[in-house]
Amino acid sequence: MSAMVALRRFIDLLLFVLLVAVEVALRQWMPPQKRGFFCGDESLQYPYTGTQTIGFAVLCIIVFGIPFIVIFVVELFRQLSHSRGKKQHTTQDAANESCYCGRRWKNIYAQIGYYLLGLLMTLVATEIAKRSIGRLRPYFFSICKPRLSDGTNCDFEQNQGHYFTDYKCESDVSHRMMAEMAMSFPSGHSSTAFYAMVYIALYLQVALSTRGSKLLKHLLQFSAVMLAWYVALTRINDHWHHWSDVLVGILMGALFAWLVARYVAKFFEGRCSTSSAAASKILVHSGLAAASAQSATPVLPAYTFGSVPYLQHHGPNHAAYGQTYHNYGYVP
Repeated sequence: MSAMVALRRFIDLLLFVLLVAVEVALRQWMPPQKRGFFCGDESLQYPYTGTQTIGFAVLCIIVFGIPFIVIFVVELFRQLSHSRGKKQHTTQDAANESCYCGRRWKNIYAQIGYYLLGLLMTLVATEIAKRSIGRLRPYFFSICKPRLSDGTNCDFEQNQGHYFTDYKCESDVSHRMMAEMAMSFPSGHSSTAFYAMVYIALYLQVALSTRGSKLLKHLLQFSAVMLAWYVALTRINDHWHHWSDVLVGILMGALFAWLVARYVAKFFEGRCSTSSAAASKILVHSGLAAASAQSATPVLPAYTFGSVPYLQHHGPNHAAYGQTYHNYGYVP
C-alpha cells in the first residue's frame, strides 16, 4: 500500500469518526426545542400504545443488514464473473488470482463506505431537524397530561383553542420520554429506511446484470422500496408520527440516497459518458453524411422522350428556347 493510499484511507476514516461524533454530540448536548400546543388539538390526542411495529432492532437489520448483504453478494459475483471471462481468453496464474481477490474486497470496501457515508449524513440531518423543530408526537396528551401555569389543564372550557407554552407534565415520565415526545418531525425511521432501500435500488440498477432475468432486478428494486414504504406507514399507524413527519422523512431519505449515488459513488458516470460518446459519434456520422450530400453533384431528373425542360426562373415566355429531350440527350 502506497503512502498516498494510506493517507487517503486515514482521511476517510477521520471523516467517518467526525460524523459519528457529531451525531453523538447532538443526542447528548442538544435538547429538543420546547414547543407549545393548543388545547383541544386532536392531532395530539392519540393513544400511546407503548409498542412499535418496526422496533429499533428490526430497523437496524433493514438499514445495516440488508444493504451489507446485497452489496457483498453482488460485488462478489460481479468480480467472479469478470475473472471467469478473463480466464476464457488468457491464462491466469496465482499472482493474477490474488490480484482479483484483492480487487473484490476493495470494491466491497468502497461500496459499503459510500453507503455508510450517506447514512451518517442522513442521520445527522434528521437529528438536527428533530431537535430544532421540537414537534410534539401524536400521543402527547395521553403521556404528558399537561398542567398549565395557572394550575388548570386543557379540560377547562376557558383553555380550549388557546396556545400554551408554559406547562408541566402531571404524569411521572422520565426525562428521556419527555425528550422523545418532542421529536416527531421528521420521522427517523422513514428517512433512514428510505435512504437504505432507495440507495440499494439505485445500486442494483447499475451493478446487477439482467442476463439471467430482466424482471428479477426490477422485482428486487420494487421489493426494497416497498419495504421502506411499509416502515414509513407503520409510524403513522403506531401514532409515533404525523403523516407530514413521515412524508418529509421519505423525501429526505430518497434525496440523500440519490445525491450519494449520483455524486459520491458515481453510479451513473460510466453510463452518461457512454451515452455522450454514442451521441457524439452519431452527430459526427450525421455531419459527415450531410457534408457529403452537400458536396455531391446533383442528379438531373430522368426526363422522358418529348419533354421540354427549362429553368423555372426563365418563366413561360422563354419556353420556346427549350429543346426536345429524351433519356439519351437533346434531339435537334
